[in-house]
Amino acid sequence: MKVQVDWLKEYVKIDKSAAELGQILTMAGLEIESHEFLDEEKGDVLELNVTPNRGYCLSHLGVAREVSVLMGQEFNPPEPLALLEKKWGAVSITEKLSVENHEKNLCPRYTALVIENIKPGPSPKWLCDRLHAIGLRPINNIVDITNFVMMEYGQPLHAFDRELLSGNQIVIRNAKIQELFTSLDGSELKLGSDALVIADAEKPIALAGIMGGINSQVSETTQNIVLESAYFDSGTIRKASKKYGLRSDSSYRFERGVDINGVITAQARAACLIQELAGGEICNGRIDIYPKSHNNIQMFLRVARVNQLLGSDFKVERIREIISRLGLQVKEETNREIMKIEIPSFRPDLTREVDVIEEVARIDGFGKVATMFPISSIRPVQISSKQKLSRKIREMLCHTGFSETVHFSFIARDQAEVYLTSFAREKDKVINLKNPLSNESETMRTSLIPGMLNTISRNLSKGQKPLKLFEIGSVYFSDSEANRIEKTVLAAAVLGPYEFTPWKPRGKAYDFYDLKGVLDQLSLKFGLQIGVSVNSNKPFLSQGKSLNCCFGKEVFGFMGELLPEITGVVEKVFVLELDLQMLEQKLPRTPKFQNIPRFPETYRDISILVDQQVTSQRVLDLILKTGKPLLSRVELYDHFEGKKIQSNKKSLTFALSFQSEDRTLSDQQINPLFDIIIQTLKKELDASLRE
Repeated sequence: MKVQVDWLKEYVKIDKSAAELGQILTMAGLEIESHEFLDEEKGDVLELNVTPNRGYCLSHLGVAREVSVLMGQEFNPPEPLALLEKKWGAVSITEKLSVENHEKNLCPRYTALVIENIKPGPSPKWLCDRLHAIGLRPINNIVDITNFVMMEYGQPLHAFDRELLSGNQIVIRNAKIQELFTSLDGSELKLGSDALVIADAEKPIALAGIMGGINSQVSETTQNIVLESAYFDSGTIRKASKKYGLRSDSSYRFERGVDINGVITAQARAACLIQELAGGEICNGRIDIYPKSHNNIQMFLRVARVNQLLGSDFKVERIREIISRLGLQVKEETNREIMKIEIPSFRPDLTREVDVIEEVARIDGFGKVATMFPISSIRPVQISSKQKLSRKIREMLCHTGFSETVHFSFIARDQAEVYLTSFAREKDKVINLKNPLSNESETMRTSLIPGMLNTISRNLSKGQKPLKLFEIGSVYFSDSEANRIEKTVLAAAVLGPYEFTPWKPRGKAYDFYDLKGVLDQLSLKFGLQIGVSVNSNKPFLSQGKSLNCCFGKEVFGFMGELLPEITGVVEKVFVLELDLQMLEQKLPRTPKFQNIPRFPETYRDISILVDQQVTSQRVLDLILKTGKPLLSRVELYDHFEGKKIQSNKKSLTFALSFQSEDRTLSDQQINPLFDIIIQTLKKELDASLRE
C-alpha cells in the first residue's frame, strides 16, 4: 500500500519528516518497506506492509487516523454526505434504475446512484499527480475518481454506463453454469455457479468485488452512469479471485474486509467529485439495499486487566484517550475501573478485550512495556527410551556420512499399495485420507522409501551424487478389523560412486554391503545379535539381492536392491528399513561389561572361491563354528565376481581374528586351526583357495 505524505496532510497535521513518520508507523505495526521522493510536486511516498488483519489501513484516511493517534493530532476527514444532499437533482432515481439482490448473504449491502449528462474526459493535473504518485495510471475523469476515492476511503467503487444496461436494471446473483463473461482486462471466462456477479436483465456486467465487464465500461461517449458501492462477503471474493485468476485493488480490499457503514460515505465523495469534474446531474435519492443493519460490537474493558497483561500502570484517563482517538466509543463507565466500549464497523479485527488491550500497548509504544523475566522454575524434560534410541541412531549415521531426510506422511495410493508389505501383514490395508490435498498425497505412507526416492530423483536431476540418506519416522496401515496401526521405522538408502578419498578407490559404487555395515554398527553399538536370512520376498526388491533382518527367527526389517522399474531412476538404489519398536524391545535392559583383553589379537586372511549360490553368511557361520574357541571375530571385507574367475564362481575374502584370554597365541597354535578351517570349507562348500 503506497501513501503520499502530502495527501495525508490534508486530513491530519504532520510536523515530522517523511523518514520520521515512517519510523513512527513502523514501530506501531505498519512497517515501511520503501521511501521514495518523486519530485517537488508529488513529494514523498511511503510504501506500507499492511498485515491482513489491518484492512482499515488500506486507505489514506485509515493511515491518517493512525497518524493522528500516534502523533496526538486532530483527525479531519471529509464530510461528503451532507454535501451530497445539497446536490440532489429533481428526477428520482427510481425512475432511472431498479436493483434486485438475490444473494443477501453474499452481498449484505448494495447501494447505487445515477448521474446523468456527464462529460467524460481527461482528469485535472492534481488528480493525475495523486494517482501517478501511488502507482496508478489515469484513464478518464470518471474511472480516475473511483480509483482516487478507493485509495482515499479504502472502499472500492465501480461506474457502469447506464445506457449499456439491459432493462435499466441491476441484479446481484450467482452466475449460471458456463455463463460467459469478459472482464475489463480482456480475460474471457466461463463462470461457475459459485461466482457472484453483478448483472443486468440479460447478462453479467461485473464479477462482484473483483472487476467490471467490458460490456458496460465507461467510455468517451458515456452520458449517464450508475455508481456502485457495496459490501461483499470476503470469503466469496477471495475464492473467486483465486479460481478465475483475477486480482485487483478492489478484490484486495474486499478480501480483507471493508467498512459496511462507510459504503455510502465513499459513494457520496465520488459523486460530488464527478459532478465537480465531469458535470452532470445526480438523480434524487439513493438505492440502498441493506436488509440487516450491522450492529457494532460492545464489550467491557477492565483497567486492571490492561495493566495485568502489559505489566503497566495505565490510568483510566490515558486508556480512554487512546481508544477514543482510535475511533472506539466509550459508552459508559460502570466505575472508574471498567469501561463499556463500542467497536466501530471499520475495525472488524477487534472482537475481544485482549484485542483492545493490544491496541493500547501498540499506540502507547511496545518499547515502553517493561521487561519481566519468568520466576517459575523450569524442570528438565525427561525423554523416553524411544527418543534416546532415535538420537543415538541419528548420531551414528550422521557420523558415518549419511544425511537425514524428513518427508510428509502422505503418499500416492499406488505407492502405498506397492510398499504395503514392508511391515504390514497379508490382510492389512492402506489408510485413505478423507480430504486429500492431491492425488499424490491421498493415503498415509506405508513405508519411508517412496519419500526418499522423491528426494533421490530431485538430487540426481541436479547432478548430485553419491547419496547416503536416512530417515526415522512413522508408517501407517490398518488390520482386517479396521484398527489403525502405527510403527516407527528407520530407513536408509545408498547409491552412486564412492567419494574419492585415499581409502576409497575411485570407481567403486555404494552397494548392498554398505547397508550391511549399518546393521553391523547397530549390533556393536547396542549389543544386539542381528542376523540375516535370504528370500525377503518383497515385491519391490530384486530377487537374490535382498535379505530379511532378524532377531533369531523374528523378522524386523529388510535390505536389498530396489527394482529399477519401481525406482524410476537410472542408478542402482540399495535400501534398508527396520522396525525400531521391535529393535527397542530387544535392547539389553542392563548393560553388559566385558573386560579389556589382556592379550593381543592375531590376524589371518583367507580368500576362497565358492559357487555363486553360496551366501557369505553361510561361509561366515561355518568359519566361526569351526574356529571356536580361539577364533573371536570374522569379517567379510571383499566380494569379487569378474572375468578373472569362473563365471559360476565368486571370490570372498575374510579377515579372521584369533585371541585367547590367558595367553598370547603363537603361529604353532593358530596354524593347525587355520588349516582345519580351510579343510572344512573345502569339504562342506566345495571351496578352493584363491591364489
